[in-house]
Amino acid sequence: MSGERILVVENEKIIAIDLQRRLERFGYEVIGLTGSSQEAIAAARKHRPDLILMDIMLPGDLDGIETAKKIRTELDSAVVFLTAYSDEETLEHAKEADPFGYILKPFKEKELFSTIDIALYKHRVDNALKVQERWLSAILHSVADGIIATDVNNRVQFMNHAAQEITGWTEGQAKNLPIAEILRISDGERPVPLEILPEADGSAPAQSVVFEDSILAGRGGKEIRVEGTVSRIRDRAGHVEGQVVALRDTTMMQRMSETITYQASHDTLTGLENREQFSLRLGSLIESAQSSQATHALAYLDLDQFKVINDTCGHVAGDELLRQTTAIIKTVVRSTDHCARLGGDEFGLLLENINLEQAQLIAKRLQARINQHKFVWHKKSFSVSSSIGLVMIAANSRDIHTVLAAADDACYVAKDLGGNQVRNYEDNSSLFLRRRGEMEWISKLRRAVEENHFRLYYQPIVAIRDGQDRKRCEILLRLADAERIIVPADFIPAAERYNLMPTIDRWVIASSFDAYQRISAGDGELKEYLFSINLSGASLADDTLLAFLRSEFERTGVPPSAFCFEVTETAAIGNIASARRLIHNLKELGCTFALDDFGSGFSSFGYLKNLPIDFLKIDGSFVKDINSDPINRSMVEAINNLGKLMGVRTIAEYVADLAIMESLREIGVDYAQGYVIAAPTPLPEYAQAHLV
Repeated sequence: MSGERILVVENEKIIAIDLQRRLERFGYEVIGLTGSSQEAIAAARKHRPDLILMDIMLPGDLDGIETAKKIRTELDSAVVFLTAYSDEETLEHAKEADPFGYILKPFKEKELFSTIDIALYKHRVDNALKVQERWLSAILHSVADGIIATDVNNRVQFMNHAAQEITGWTEGQAKNLPIAEILRISDGERPVPLEILPEADGSAPAQSVVFEDSILAGRGGKEIRVEGTVSRIRDRAGHVEGQVVALRDTTMMQRMSETITYQASHDTLTGLENREQFSLRLGSLIESAQSSQATHALAYLDLDQFKVINDTCGHVAGDELLRQTTAIIKTVVRSTDHCARLGGDEFGLLLENINLEQAQLIAKRLQARINQHKFVWHKKSFSVSSSIGLVMIAANSRDIHTVLAAADDACYVAKDLGGNQVRNYEDNSSLFLRRRGEMEWISKLRRAVEENHFRLYYQPIVAIRDGQDRKRCEILLRLADAERIIVPADFIPAAERYNLMPTIDRWVIASSFDAYQRISAGDGELKEYLFSINLSGASLADDTLLAFLRSEFERTGVPPSAFCFEVTETAAIGNIASARRLIHNLKELGCTFALDDFGSGFSSFGYLKNLPIDFLKIDGSFVKDINSDPINRSMVEAINNLGKLMGVRTIAEYVADLAIMESLREIGVDYAQGYVIAAPTPLPEYAQAHLV
């Protein structure tokens, strides 16, 4: 039974009633019987039938053919003619109504229903094609990329709205013009060809042509940066029917890229280099000292009164003090030196090609200038002093972390002795030995590994766009003390400083594999999750890590495809060769990779291009203020767009409320992670084992 609704328009009532009886017996719904053109038009407007069986010969102002033409124009309903005439003139005239078939009187039941079925099928297909055409047109006009289609002679036949905005031409103006006249694109020197031509040797042409970092001379004379592709349009037989050009305006993206690159390597408050960029420069100086007789110095400066001023006068005053301190530093350092804000009220200076005495002289001069400076805020005057730790960079300097830690130790000792001092790092000094002895974290962390005091938590990462894959979660680490659960921020810095992270990372990996093995054998919700595990920079540089991971996969039998490894962008930069090698080898096993905290300090997108990552995690400092800080929203949009251009999925961290979630969905971020979804929760086997 079909259930389609049919209107019967028949001049002879007996025939109409007979048709109704036959149609209803086969499951069709007859919504009306009419015998004139006026009745037919009124009934069609009222009921909007799926099919109209129309007698060609009707009484009234219009015959059946003209009535059908009027109905088809207004309602686009399918019409099948009923006729006793099969002469050529009548049938030729009937074609004007674009009918879906003819049924000759007297009716043969097989012919009647086969014609009706075919007509209904053709009408459904016709409607579906029209819907698809409308959808396709809407999609092409809604996409951000410009789309221009040409005929076989490369003359413009279609332009979407984006293409019209990019070029300055309307579709009507560009219609049938050569595309080279509409798109005047060059690489800065030579025109970019917009036609796919055969190769010079006569071989088959490429399927498409790509143009990047090109310049489009718009219709109004304005030049914009564009990129895009030229592809051929072929029919089903493979014959070329034309070409389609897809292009996008990359002017703003390039500006954002330059802005992000600068902001990734500089402190936004002071304009100085940030810690990540400073670390890269320090690494270069260490290599220089190790390969030659050159010596350099690292000065680590901390403002003694910053916390008092910041707490008393507020953060705005504290920020102003940092800016004024920056101005003082710039008056002291040489043109060959580099200075950076390392965090909070801490500054770093790299003094190139210098001996200890010269470095001490510069440090003391800087300290004196800061002492002479009076910080005034709302008519209140504050004296400012600084503590400076100094360490020489020579052939025996080990690595970035060791040198930074030594300078930090020296600065800490200077501050601990009352401040306003310059202290040189002395490896065997009792002051520094005591400083290191105070670092109780070392033994505590080692004991935590040996006695299994660590705990595994997890936090879900959910898809906020359709079409994403399985559920996933990030594995998080906690330390169970006698009285409380300690978060990583309290012990990871010490672990990194004293090179304990590779050991801790291995504990997390082995424990996560064991947990996944047990969870996958159960019936809980976590059985559906993929695990994401963080790796430290030290582990990236560990040449034995790959062998360890392979042995753990073999020991536990867990599938590598169930694990994603996360590395921070700063860790990846500091170990770019090792990171690329490890990612490549583990991806061959089936693992995926995410670049964490992206946007917080990336120094060059060239590094990002060389890392075959699958996910880009947007730094939470941008995400948490996305609805109150337009700059942070722009950063999130830019990073998400960058991820899409690279073909990687994006994850937003620190998603604290539903408003942030909705903004991320509007931007097009793929995944979200944060307290609005779920707080970090102990893995099932640790839920009852918080304390030791």
